[in-house]
Amino acid sequence: MTLKEKVKEQILRHHSEKLAIAFGLISTPENTTLRIMKNLRVFNDYHSAIKFISKLVVREIIVRHATSFHHFKNGSCSCRDYW
Repeated sequence: MTLKEKVKEQILRHHSEKLAIAFGLISTPENTTLRIMKNLRVFNDYHSAIKFISKLVVREIIVRHATSFHHFKNGSCSCRDYW
């Protein structure tokens, strides 16, 4: 793997939720629930960002990561920020 490929992989690994959400928002009808599946843990800053996005776009976003599901709606998460 070249250095360029390694850098690209690192960037995508750390922003995959945001990319998936952005793609989901532009490719699905309004008022539909977005479901994001991920095999790695969601980081704290992404958790906060997804809460904000759910409030901004007025949509439910469900994220499954390595250990649990998170249901984001109206700026809050089903885990009540305990994860």
